[in-house]
Amino acid sequence: MKKSRNKQLILLLFLIGIIGVFSACGKAEKKEESKVEYYPFEPVTEIKDGRKDIYVILKVLTSQYWQDIVKGITDAGIEKDCNIYVGADVGEGDWHAQKILLDQAVAEGADAIVLAPANSSTLSEYVAEVHAQGMPIILVDTILNDTESFDICYMTDNLQAGQLAAEEMIRLLKESGVSEDESISIAIQITSSSSQTVIDRLAGFNQYWSANAPENWKVLDEVKENGGDLEVAKQNSIDYLEEYPELRGVFGCNNSSTVGFVNGLTETGRNDVILVGFDYADETAALVASDDWTASVVVQNQYNMGYSGLEMADALINGNISDYKFIDTETRVINHENYLEYEQSLTGE
Repeated sequence: MKKSRNKQLILLLFLIGIIGVFSACGKAEKKEESKVEYYPFEPVTEIKDGRKDIYVILKVLTSQYWQDIVKGITDAGIEKDCNIYVGADVGEGDWHAQKILLDQAVAEGADAIVLAPANSSTLSEYVAEVHAQGMPIILVDTILNDTESFDICYMTDNLQAGQLAAEEMIRLLKESGVSEDESISIAIQITSSSSQTVIDRLAGFNQYWSANAPENWKVLDEVKENGGDLEVAKQNSIDYLEEYPELRGVFGCNNSSTVGFVNGLTETGRNDVILVGFDYADETAALVASDDWTASVVVQNQYNMGYSGLEMADALINGNISDYKFIDTETRVINHENYLEYEQSLTGE
């Protein structure tokens, strides 16, 4: 969807502004009574009286993936003439912080809430309470277990995405010359075991692997968790490399896990280990483009998640009803053979 140069400039200024505000705050606001840390709501559009107020609650704000979602939300908010406020928890699995933000959004008079749930089960009951009061609830990125607690969810079909990742890993291992008789291991890293997104991707990966990988190629039982912390994710990667000499492949189940593997592999110089991960962060893109490494990623349409989620929030406020509960925003595999085409599609060249 094309925007005018003025709208793009406005968007850039707002995005720069929100990043500056979050940085100036120090990191994150702390709730002394509960010791829960979170990024408080900040506007990403110009705020005007008389406009609809839509509050957005994300898992984190610090990665390129989530910034793309904010960009989509902001673009749609400007087009729909809405006031948009964005907040997030600090650790990706911290549903306590999201509960606080939900309460704040209601107290501050939100007309609708766009939410990327940190926990698909525990958070459901709190979201259901808010939704039962007549509040439109639109999910992005991750679904809740209770499908009655929200109006619609825009996200990746994560079971299928996990299967794509496993298929790509097997292809790359074979093309790199790994024998089917060789005993090798694959390591997996995740952000949070409480995320339905992660659960589904792991299920898809393991299902495809069990059915199609050679018998001697094993996925390690140990799955390391990083909570969205890039330093932890990098150390997890280094630990895997030191502990398992037969390691020939690593699978990052989300953006931070993938970047952690990228940083661990490059720091140790282990270009004999194949990477398959998620999303197209700058660090990951550099590895995919390199002739010295073997890496592929499953990319999502996170901008569209944000844009469509905000667009639907505006429609629900206006009395429209969604005909669907789940919209698959689609995925594709990006590797060394097609990354230039993909990058050109991002820039519109």
